[in-house]
Amino acid sequence: MLWFWLSIPLAAVFFGAWYLIPMWMVLTHPDWGPQPAAGHSAQTAGPEPVAAPDRPEHPADALALAGLGR
Repeated sequence: MLWFWLSIPLAAVFFGAWYLIPMWMVLTHPDWGPQPAAGHSAQTAGPEPVAAPDRPEHPADALALAGLGR
């Protein structure tokens, strides 16, 4: 059972390295990463406009538009 308790500090060291090394890299070098291409903005465009359908979705609506409906 002693081997189990001796492996706990080793696991803590590996877990700490797994977590702390990437965090240290991110916090000390925030400007790393892909840069936007020349002439392009990093901001996203607004939502695209929604086009109205060319024809009604229901046949009764088509008759109403043609003046033949009730």
